[in-house]
Amino acid sequence: MLQDLGNFIGDKLQSLFNKRVTDETIETLLNDICDKLITNNVKPSHVEHLKNDMMIRIKEKPIQTNANKVKYIQNIVFESLIEFIDPKTETYKIEKGTVNVIVFVGLQGAGKTTSICKYANFYKKRGFKVGIVCADTYRAGALDQIKQNCSKINIPFFGSDNPDAVEVAKTGVIQFKRHNFELILVDTSGRHTEETELFKEMEGIVKAIQPNNIVFVMDAGIGQSAEEQAMGFKKSVKVGGIILTKIDGASKAGGALSSVAATGCPIEFIGSGEDMNSLEQFNPNRFISKLLGKGDIEGLFEKFSLLDIDEEEAMNKFMKGTMTLGDYYGYFKQMLSLGSISSLLNMIPGVKNIKIPDESKFKRMTYAFDSMSKSELNSFGDLFVKEPNRLKRISRGSGISIDELNETIQNYKLINQFSKKLLNNQNLKNLSESNHLRNQVSEYLGFNFDDMMDDLEKFKSKKTDDFNDLS
Repeated sequence: MLQDLGNFIGDKLQSLFNKRVTDETIETLLNDICDKLITNNVKPSHVEHLKNDMMIRIKEKPIQTNANKVKYIQNIVFESLIEFIDPKTETYKIEKGTVNVIVFVGLQGAGKTTSICKYANFYKKRGFKVGIVCADTYRAGALDQIKQNCSKINIPFFGSDNPDAVEVAKTGVIQFKRHNFELILVDTSGRHTEETELFKEMEGIVKAIQPNNIVFVMDAGIGQSAEEQAMGFKKSVKVGGIILTKIDGASKAGGALSSVAATGCPIEFIGSGEDMNSLEQFNPNRFISKLLGKGDIEGLFEKFSLLDIDEEEAMNKFMKGTMTLGDYYGYFKQMLSLGSISSLLNMIPGVKNIKIPDESKFKRMTYAFDSMSKSELNSFGDLFVKEPNRLKRISRGSGISIDELNETIQNYKLINQFSKKLLNNQNLKNLSESNHLRNQVSEYLGFNFDDMMDDLEKFKSKKTDDFNDLS
């Protein structure tokens, strides 16, 4: 798994602080990292090139003090890994107010149809008028799958029982263009590089509708074979971007990432799971940062910007500590719409050996909130202390145990207290008055508080610099 790889590299880099750094130490470190990459299906030739590059860069700048040397080596490894999976090619930019036609191609079983629906959902949330054309006339059930997914995300689709995929694609694109859709996504039949007839069909669709971009969907589980498959498709059609699917459970995902980068074809998105929100824009820097436990504060803030929340009102409640249980429930439901809890936690700096919460248990809490009365939701949880029988009633109505209900209310109170302390502090690092609370939150969430504060400060500085650039 990729996270195991990230933990291994992160631990190796951190262990440098506990030893004197010598040429031998550096050689051992790089050998250990490279051996781990090879066991994760990364091509040995690619790994050898990476190792040589890191060694040259490390020796370029002699540093005297051990602590500075460790930080320098850590930065070199971090930057080298980013470059290692960066194809250094720009992806196609989808523009509002224009028609963007994108054809999706890929291998059988790669998750292409699910990915096209996730892709549609991603851009719909960003204000695009999106439609999907099902031109997969080969696989039984393809149109039904499109129908089911589109009903979940409220996206219009076009499909037909006409067996001619080229005609279906043309007709669907024309219809969506007629109704001024900005983003038209065309699903095609899954194929293998040796299937000549299906490749001719794909080429026919591309010739008929003249898409702005072609996206190749690939299962990360194929590892280093990704390079060969990507090149095979690129010989037939002009692939402009790649989506790597099932990246969360693929033991060979590292091999797939580095092999795709070697083709020079940009990775647009990475996907995990069946949830329609589990598609993430690929950014090499952010990806490696999360992989090594450094988080992705900027990405987290981007996700939060999609929430339908009155920011001024919410910030006011957080600062005053006046968030009610009902407010907490509302924010909680919106958070669930952003994707899995584990993916959000991995974006917090310092989160590393965190115990990922049981997602199903997390979602079950919605039943508890749904069983609360209006007065209970408008309270700060004090009603349950005064009248414990209320908990018994909610437990019976929701099927949630009283212990779980108490835990939920305590978590709510903890976050209410902590956000008030944190957001009323002019200097985010100056939390001496709330050390006990800070330690409680760190212990409960399982992350390094100081790492998070460092990244928040950096993010604040970056936003200030961005603002100054506009002045």
